[in-house]
Amino acid sequence: MKLLENNNRKFMKNLSGSCLKANKSRNGIAVLAIILTAVLFMGLTTVMEGTQVSMKNQMLRQAGSRFMVSLKGLSKEEAETLAKDSVFSEAGVEHYVANVNNQELRNIHALAGWVDETTAKNSFMELTEGHYPKKENEIACDTEILKLLGVSPKPGSTVTLQYSIGEEKLEKKMTLCGVWEGRSHEQNASLLISKGLAEKMETKGESYSVRGSFHSDKNIQERLDNLIEKMGYDPEAKQGEEGYLIHHVSPAYEQSTQQSPHTIILIGIGSLLILFAGYLVIYNIFKISVEKDTRLYGQLKTIGTSPKQSRYMIIRQGSILSLVGIPAGLVLGWLLGNGLLPLVMASTNFAETEFIVPSWWIWLLAALFTFVTVRISCSRPGKIAGRISPVEALKYQSGVQNKQTHRRGKETRFPLGAMAVANLSRNKGKTLLVVLSLSFSAVLLNCALNYTGNMDEKTFVEGMVISDIDVRSRDFLKPGTEEYKKVVKGSAVRELENLEGVQDFGKVYTYMLPEEKRTEKREDLGKILRVNGKETSENSQVFERNRMLYGYNENALARAAVIEGTMDYEKLCSGDYVVMAGSLGDSGEYNYEAQEFHAGDIIEAEIKGTVKEYTVLAVVGVEQAQEMSYSSGGYEAIAFPESVFLQMFPEMQNPIHCLFDAKEGSFDTLYEKVEKIAEGNNLSVLTRLTAEAEFKEIKTTFSMVGIVVSVILGSIGTLNLVNVILTGVIARQREFAAMRSIGMTKKQLRKLMICEGVLYAVLAGMMGLFISAILSMTLVKGITAGIWYMKYHFTLVPALVVFGISLFLSVCISAMTDKIWNKRSVVELLRAE
Repeated sequence: MKLLENNNRKFMKNLSGSCLKANKSRNGIAVLAIILTAVLFMGLTTVMEGTQVSMKNQMLRQAGSRFMVSLKGLSKEEAETLAKDSVFSEAGVEHYVANVNNQELRNIHALAGWVDETTAKNSFMELTEGHYPKKENEIACDTEILKLLGVSPKPGSTVTLQYSIGEEKLEKKMTLCGVWEGRSHEQNASLLISKGLAEKMETKGESYSVRGSFHSDKNIQERLDNLIEKMGYDPEAKQGEEGYLIHHVSPAYEQSTQQSPHTIILIGIGSLLILFAGYLVIYNIFKISVEKDTRLYGQLKTIGTSPKQSRYMIIRQGSILSLVGIPAGLVLGWLLGNGLLPLVMASTNFAETEFIVPSWWIWLLAALFTFVTVRISCSRPGKIAGRISPVEALKYQSGVQNKQTHRRGKETRFPLGAMAVANLSRNKGKTLLVVLSLSFSAVLLNCALNYTGNMDEKTFVEGMVISDIDVRSRDFLKPGTEEYKKVVKGSAVRELENLEGVQDFGKVYTYMLPEEKRTEKREDLGKILRVNGKETSENSQVFERNRMLYGYNENALARAAVIEGTMDYEKLCSGDYVVMAGSLGDSGEYNYEAQEFHAGDIIEAEIKGTVKEYTVLAVVGVEQAQEMSYSSGGYEAIAFPESVFLQMFPEMQNPIHCLFDAKEGSFDTLYEKVEKIAEGNNLSVLTRLTAEAEFKEIKTTFSMVGIVVSVILGSIGTLNLVNVILTGVIARQREFAAMRSIGMTKKQLRKLMICEGVLYAVLAGMMGLFISAILSMTLVKGITAGIWYMKYHFTLVPALVVFGISLFLSVCISAMTDKIWNKRSVVELLRAE
């Protein structure tokens, strides 16, 4: 240990605590800054996890089970053995044996069967009343099914079950023994019966299924393949081949659980932004505090305090304040994140949200990140305190060492303004930090509102709808639902078509197969074998043979843009012609570079194993409302007229879109009727009104998130300004007393303080406007160029508004601080240390 140094840690703790008690105003500002920093970190992480959890839960709900995998077509012995296999962390058996045919459930795919309790609880069938079926006359189902059947949701009610096993149709009176909460608009439903009854109703031996979850969600497909091999089946076998077993990974787990690089970059930028904003204010608070207590640290040096001990004092004060600020900030950030979550989710296809309680590691990460911000912010002020020598401390006056330099005074019409400029120039580093923290909110708000201001409603609406009304499946855009189920049921189509006020009713069809029936050969796609007599390449890099197959009635096809040829629907219905349909871009342009067919081309296509020649009648461009939610194969699909399509694919009688207009003056009445039909058939209705509402939701989401974050960052900047002005007034009491002793009035002193506050605001405004202008012309313009419904407009209005608010706050803060702290007489101030 060096001469005059001490190693009394307990003394340093007591001294640090005393300094903490002596700086109550600084402590309050520092705690608020720490709270706001923690709020930003916790809010960001809550929204991130909440988005993932909400989307995952809705996808699991659509998949009908929380389990990762399912294996179907097993015998009873195989199923029972497999469910107990240690490869699963949890698994259950299900045994569905009959289709439910009640007329009230005609729009729902309902099955009757038995499941064990593990499967029931993991398939969203947790009972709210009663028990699972045990007797042969007992049945359990959800509240929505009971509502459709007109049965009271109370155990003991009688349910008439109409069902079919194979071709045989049967009916049985059952007693309701259990009920769980259902969800409206579900396309699939289960009616549970007892194990004994299911075994009696069984007609084939391999009708059992097992659903299960592995111990980890990593490499699910690989684990499933290994399990199938272990059971003696071939995971690569196709349907109809030896060793084939129906097996699936839940769509909810097929989606990547990892964040995309783009998202990770955005999260990283957001985290650094929060860290920097928090650092600016917390660092400045402790730096100013050290400067104010320079004489104290100099005196401590004379009694043996080492630089390390001085740093320890500052860091310990920051750590103690963190213990107060971080917990409060985490709770507030969690609540804020849950408040913002519905806004964020509204811009996705998963509008439903859940109140999220983040994982323990999220809380820990946010707390750690905030603490690290505080620790980094205290580090440099601690070093400054450690470097102060006793001699320098005696010469120190309000942030600047007494340098022996003299400036000659100049006459000016604004002496107070010149003094304010000189005061801010004393410590350029401190001034820069305050200006940066104040300008942060202006920059962010300007970018956020500039971005949303570039959203063009007219372009968005025109790109989303091509008819007054577009009716489609409620799950049309949602992953996790099997694609072939995303159709409008025939009964609903007939109801819609017969509504009064409907005109130009269009129907769009596409050929789809259930996932278990699809193989690598893609039987659901057509294959173009020859074009104008020349065989096409089998190399998909040269030519993509596979093409989607669409069907359009005359009204639907009339809404397409004809690129080449002429549209003669009657000629098309002869069965010898096809239309090649390519997707129009976001701005309504056809991709001519990807165009491979021309009007008059003769193509040879293989569809469902049958090869036939067709003449291309026309090439058309179709909008999103004339296509399926996914795309497979080449750019241009093969399109048939409705009559030909339905004859070729009798199993695909239900369209994916119903497009129609309303007769003049009947839109409102027609829309109400369509909504009622949609409500009972799990359909969504897209109109110009819903497109406008969706546009407003997207715009509101980005605007609100930008405003909330800007307000928090603005609060941090304002705290920094309050701290600088307040601590500056406290530290310069003797200086102000000297000014007053030579003739400066209290009114002039107040004007000086206001001038300094205004200067901070003006400098922050200039910097905010400058940075906002650069980011608007680079970052915002670049992002806008990549989004189809945006048109770039330069603006600095939000930054100017923030500048005006900053100016007003600066004047108020300066005036109030002067009024509170400059009450004492000159003699009292000169005597004060």
